Amino acid sequence: MKDQPPLRRGRRFVVVGSAMLAGTLTVGTSAGAATLVNAAAVSAPRITTPPNWQFTTGSRDIFVVTATGSPTPTLSMSGTLPTGLSFRANTYGTAVIFGAPPSSVAGQAYTVTVTAANGISPNAVQQLRLIAGTTRTTTSLSASPNPVVAGRPVTYTARVSPVPNGGSVTVRVDGNGMPGCKSVPVNTATGAATCTTTYYLAPGAYTMYSEYSGYGLFLPGAGPSVSTLTVNPAPPAYWLATTNGRVFGLGAAPSLGNANTSAARGLAATADGNGYYVVGAGGGVFTFGTARFFGSVPGLGKRVSNIVAIVPTPDGGGYYVVGSDGGVFTFGDARFFGSVPGLGIRTQHVVAMVASPTGLGYMLVGWDGGVFTFGDVKFYGSIPGLGIRITSIRGAVLASSEAGGAGFALGYALVGADGGAFKFGTGVKFYGSLPGIGVKVNNIVGIALTRDNGGYFMAGSDGRVYGFGDAKVQPEPSGLRANLPVTAIAGTPVG
Repeated sequence: MKDQPPLRRGRRFVVVGSAMLAGTLTVGTSAGAATLVNAAAVSAPRITTPPNWQFTTGSRDIFVVTATGSPTPTLSMSGTLPTGLSFRANTYGTAVIFGAPPSSVAGQAYTVTVTAANGISPNAVQQLRLIAGTTRTTTSLSASPNPVVAGRPVTYTARVSPVPNGGSVTVRVDGNGMPGCKSVPVNTATGAATCTTTYYLAPGAYTMYSEYSGYGLFLPGAGPSVSTLTVNPAPPAYWLATTNGRVFGLGAAPSLGNANTSAARGLAATADGNGYYVVGAGGGVFTFGTARFFGSVPGLGKRVSNIVAIVPTPDGGGYYVVGSDGGVFTFGDARFFGSVPGLGIRTQHVVAMVASPTGLGYMLVGWDGGVFTFGDVKFYGSIPGLGIRITSIRGAVLASSEAGGAGFALGYALVGADGGAFKFGTGVKFYGSLPGIGVKVNNIVGIALTRDNGGYFMAGSDGRVYGFGDAKVQPEPSGLRANLPVTAIAGTPVG
């Protein structure tokens, strides 16, 4: 036999597995196929996730098993999983145990064997212990303020006991989920979950419920609160503005000051009912109470004399100013969605504007009852569309509802100088009109909804106010007669 030449100094071969070529190593995978890898980079598999998992019962849960090694390991499992859970291996060194185990397995423990293999010995083997949730929970729920005035926000506070280390709470009132109060995370230090909703409830008494999702060893829990949410009717609240800038608060509406103008044209309340805006014919803006100033038309360097309305955005962070030509000026966070001149229409007879409660649209109304919608406000019809010819529309209101897929789903009502009311859509109700009760006038200047959307006020230029539905007319304030005519009416905004 011929002697073999000695190995070159400094070159070393390590044989792991079976066959080896120069600079490479041939290893067998779990499927039996051969893989060539860099000999210096190979490593045995190792499972890097903890050997325990506390899973939630009664809802979906997932646990990710991870492993390292070169080549990338393949994971497998042996043993019996709880009902509702499944094992699935991925091709990149991970596997998942997932599913929705029923509450019937709560309190039970299971052990399965997880193996990671990549052809490099030894395989990684882990005894994984799965523990179903065992700790029963109770929830309680309170509301603030309680009682609450219809049309005001409510803050709900749910408390989970004992304090869990995760999970969420959903609030329901008489079985209905409250917008903004779904899957609210639980504070793991206090067990509390708090949310505020602007979903306004009609007057009445309501039973409140809180549902805890469960987490880890903490089981889901639900139950009615021992307390009841009481919603009281909103007190009458509306303002009248006269042409000389005087503003009169009636009922619960506060009188906060007067505008320094001799040509007041528009009046609007803040969302919280503790402030208002006045706009003059030239676009000057005057703010009172919680109303914030974001600019004016003269401040833009423009000279106009046809402004007819001011409309704040829902969050109070801006406002729209509109002219009789349908031109729209935006201030603060008010977004521009179009104008009547932008549609190629020439007019000087736009009389009113209302904004979508989403802040994503608005509606303009002409003196003939023509309706122009922009953004997410949906068109429900107009007076010309009914075949009626008039030139006496003086105001409009937009009813509140929840957003729909085809635009903001609501309704609107228009009022004429004679107090005739026209209703479009399902979000606003018809509560009556002045011709319907035998009152003959030709001086109505505007209409305002009550806070709970249960009625509306109409105001005449002579200072007289008429109420329909749950709108309760308040005694005429002192000094109103000396400051006539009335040019606008505003009510506390409807949620």
